[in-house]
Amino acid sequence: MIDDPADHDALEESEALELSRRKALPPDDIVRASIVQAKQAAAPYVTMARIALAQLGRSRLARLGGLMLSCLALVAIFADLLASDLPVACRWHGTLYVLPNVTRPAALAGVDSSRMAEERQPGDWMLRPLVARGPDQTSGAAEVLVPPLSVGHPLGTDAEGRDVLARVAHGARTALGLGFAASMVLVAIGVVLGALAGFAGGTVDAVVARAVEALTAVPTLVLVLVVGALVPHPTTSTLLWTIALTRWAELARMVRAEVLRNLGADYVTAARALGASASRVLRRHVLPNAIGPAIVAAAFGVASVVLVEAAVDFLRVGTTGATASWGESLGEARAHPDAWWLIAFPGAALLVTLAALNLVGEAARDALDPKLRNASGELTEAMRS
Repeated sequence: MIDDPADHDALEESEALELSRRKALPPDDIVRASIVQAKQAAAPYVTMARIALAQLGRSRLARLGGLMLSCLALVAIFADLLASDLPVACRWHGTLYVLPNVTRPAALAGVDSSRMAEERQPGDWMLRPLVARGPDQTSGAAEVLVPPLSVGHPLGTDAEGRDVLARVAHGARTALGLGFAASMVLVAIGVVLGALAGFAGGTVDAVVARAVEALTAVPTLVLVLVVGALVPHPTTSTLLWTIALTRWAELARMVRAEVLRNLGADYVTAARALGASASRVLRRHVLPNAIGPAIVAAAFGVASVVLVEAAVDFLRVGTTGATASWGESLGEARAHPDAWWLIAFPGAALLVTLAALNLVGEAARDALDPKLRNASGELTEAMRS
């Protein structure tokens, strides 16, 4: 507060000079100067997200896990370019098709690369993927249990003549797609119910606590097997919702504990003293500081869902044959122990996926927990000294 009129006039004069100086600058310089000033004003308010991202960027394990996940995601996204029964691009019977293995045009229904090669007309051509076989496309008895590095089958075939490379590539799409989808659903349910239980208390807390106790008393795999046995025709969506509706309990318990811990903090007391509503206190002050376990649980949740999906398909009680699955490929090796490639390649893909997700989860936990972050920094300094 300025009491001296002379000082007040001097401040107004300096602001007027600064404003006139800005008007004299080009528009681009004005925008650039405003951005710089905004960054300087916001510099002290470094958020937890920026600190966590910076910590993740410095972690070698996080970079390694992120690189592995990126490679697996690329395989899942471009699985149709690696293995498909239709070409990547072709000209067939005078019509040009681009990415028909993705778009699946009606004109090519019931046609595959082998038939297109047999019925090719003058001027027709096609660009085949690495393996001209779909994940569910079978072949004759001559191509059953073909070993790796065979012509047309780099990773061999299974007991039904299906290409293992196609099964592994499309299985990555199944595993990661189901894992991330189920993880997002269970994180949303766990965060909402855990926050409401910790913040509201009373009857809501009691109901959520009893639901958590009931779900955690039975292993997830057992519940998935029971639902798979009760549903006449289980699908991927059935498995997704079963896992999501049974795995949220552990996350809800962690979020509830974090909410209760943050409710006793001084900044929450100050917000309530200033007249902040209950919803604002929960949304702006409590939940952002309790969301860390949810982010970590999301990474570990994906790994857990991938493992459960592989176990269910391995036991052949899930959506066997409907979609490509690493667990189903591993299950086929039980009847053919000599076909080592049925274990090696799907097992390696599953192992790499679980290792990458656990590396990212461990790094995220260390980055989001200040105590672990400080402890790791002290350990690093001690090792250097």
